[in-house]
Amino acid sequence: MKTNNTIAAYHIFRRDENGAPVLNTNRLYHWNIPKRLREEPIQPGDIVQVPTKKGRRSVLVMKVFREDIEETGREYKKVIKVLERAPETNPQES
Repeated sequence: MKTNNTIAAYHIFRRDENGAPVLNTNRLYHWNIPKRLREEPIQPGDIVQVPTKKGRRSVLVMKVFREDIEETGREYKKVIKVLERAPETNPQES
């Protein structure tokens, strides 16, 4: 079974006075999910640490999907670790 191997995410610029992340939404960036992190899948809303030109940064995951390198020819840097999981929502509680 093939699992999701790519995330699209926005950089977290800073946190506001309530602790909520303030996002830099100028551009959506992509990173590869290494196999060791695919066991417990990354979901939209998770905050993960990634390598950037300015060192390690936190990003908010917006989309998780499968992308075959052979077809696209794109290679991305790898996610380092999951910092925070998105709270699970129960559709029956709404």
